Amino acid sequence: MMSDKISSLKRGRRLTDTIAEYLTTTVRELAPGAKLPSENQLAKRFGVSRSAVREAISGVASLGLLEIRKGAGMFVRAPFVGNLQFRGVDYSNLANTAKLLEIRTGLDAAAARIAAIRRTAEEVKFLQEMNAAAFRPDLSIAETVEADLAFHLAIVRATQNEYFVSIQTFLLDHLRAGIHFTRTLESYSDEMMEEVRSEHGQILQAIEDRNPDLASRLAEQHVLNARRRMRDAFASQVVPDVR
Repeated sequence: MMSDKISSLKRGRRLTDTIAEYLTTTVRELAPGAKLPSENQLAKRFGVSRSAVREAISGVASLGLLEIRKGAGMFVRAPFVGNLQFRGVDYSNLANTAKLLEIRTGLDAAAARIAAIRRTAEEVKFLQEMNAAAFRPDLSIAETVEADLAFHLAIVRATQNEYFVSIQTFLLDHLRAGIHFTRTLESYSDEMMEEVRSEHGQILQAIEDRNPDLASRLAEQHVLNARRRMRDAFASQVVPDVR
């Protein structure tokens, strides 16, 4: 089947164009992070020199579709989100954390809704594992932050929408910093920690039950509750309410 696909592409085309088209098509069929054939494998498959393969790879890489890791190979790159950037974000600034939570309110709700429809059994299992790790008492705050982050990333990946993944990948460092801030805050209160544990569990259950409306409402409320916990702990004028 693969050989038929290659043969049809090769007809009447420059070999470098053929290889580039093959890579572009393959990238769009695979998930971000998937490994692609090596230069040697492509050279043998198309019966060309490695220099021709490199030329094709260079063209596709310039489009931002490939990630080349020295010594490891080529991988599908998550879609690039234009020139979006956050300038001068101070992660120790409470108001900045509140603004990032505002962004998460809509994104998390939408992702949870779609994840509840499309999630696989394997994704549910991973969500369960990360949720359990996020509340292990023997782990450091930094370790629970990574587990908490992985839990939310797994929900986004369960949407099977590469644009959601791309946006979340761009926001990764900001999300990590925000989660670290709120996790540190929550670590001082058993009541707060139990609230978060309960909220995570309910979101997970709604996704497992394939209940998109409930999953969306719970995910949105989870972020709003994080803001409320910040307001309770600090000056309310620094963290304005969202209604």
